Amino acid sequence: MNNPVLNHSCEQIQPPLLTMDKALNFLLDAAKTPTQTCNTLLNDSLDRVLAQNICSTINVPGFDNSAMDGYAIHLKNEQINRPGGFTFKITDRISAGSIGNTLESGCAARIFTGAPIPKGANTVVMQEECEVSDDGNSVEIWRPLSLNENIRPMGNDIKSGAIILEKGLKLKPQDIALAASVGINTLEVFKKIKVGVFFTGDELVSPTLALKPGQIYNSNSYALVAMLKHLNCDIVNLNNVEDTLDATVSALESLQYQCDLIITTGGVSVGEEDHVKPALEKLGKLSLWRIKMKPGKPLAFGQIGKSAFIGLPGNPVSALVTFFLFARPFIKKMQGINNYKNQTTQVQCNFDWRAPKLRREFVRVKLDHSTAPASANLYPKQGSDVLSSLVWAHGLVEIPEDCSFSQGALLNYYSLTDPTL
Repeated sequence: MNNPVLNHSCEQIQPPLLTMDKALNFLLDAAKTPTQTCNTLLNDSLDRVLAQNICSTINVPGFDNSAMDGYAIHLKNEQINRPGGFTFKITDRISAGSIGNTLESGCAARIFTGAPIPKGANTVVMQEECEVSDDGNSVEIWRPLSLNENIRPMGNDIKSGAIILEKGLKLKPQDIALAASVGINTLEVFKKIKVGVFFTGDELVSPTLALKPGQIYNSNSYALVAMLKHLNCDIVNLNNVEDTLDATVSALESLQYQCDLIITTGGVSVGEEDHVKPALEKLGKLSLWRIKMKPGKPLAFGQIGKSAFIGLPGNPVSALVTFFLFARPFIKKMQGINNYKNQTTQVQCNFDWRAPKLRREFVRVKLDHSTAPASANLYPKQGSDVLSSLVWAHGLVEIPEDCSFSQGALLNYYSLTDPTL
């Protein structure tokens, strides 16, 4: 699916824009799933991706135990579900980590949460429902009692042999805790992918420097590195690269065999100072370019050496939005994550959209959760240079091509703030 450009003059012939759906499907189909794995200790496994299913070799819990502090009772048959007023002799005390003696019929044992149910016991009564005699030798219960109250049976949480964590899972704290609960100390995970990055634009300078006329601070560098760190990638950062074809080619050559993926911002349009696209075509293969969407039309994808390549637009909002919509699911698939696609929910729009647009638009919105479903308020400035809009926004509303609607319409919403993403 090559999209050739004949030259860099204003008379060049451009191919038609590719729809977002086709572009995303093409990108994801090209993502190579990982094969290399390593073992990590549980304390080092947060945000790593499981390379195999994890099965439990034990039952959890491994024994019947008490769900609360109270008294384990050996009910006689004639005491089951009968009016209360029964007295039981206290013959034992069982704390968590200890094992009690066999409980005889009509007897009780003081028991604490998590302690094993002794042989003979067939129900547990919470301490608030028990009256202990003054001498502490017996307990009286006034309500009807049934069998197996407040008893957590063996294997109630996990059965031996069950799959508890599936291959392709990005490990969260609760996943790590579950592995520990069945006695697992190390996990086989996929090796991290290495992503090389650099940034084009002679007008870009570091925030450590004072601005000169015509210069702007390079926010894309910090945004891209932060997003890649959030995805738990190893990063090779070349920072700013001079806006020349030779410098761009040199930067790509230095990354093409040491990285799994190269990502750049800027230089993928058709201006005379846009050198990323011709450098990519010189060294490797350009497979995709120019998407029918806003913001973010000039998005490039290809291959250089052993590295996949994604060229993001230079405008800050365009770079962040296209990273979220395209690079993020691509990277997650490369990492071996099962659920790598972006998820959407439906929200109702608190704004009108009267003029249909030729390109699919992703507008920045803030949600009002006082309605059901939540309603989306539109940021007044939707330019691709308005980076503050992404700080204000909770997410993006997707407005299809050739679409108009009135307030209250239901549309797809992508969260930018969900910490689980």
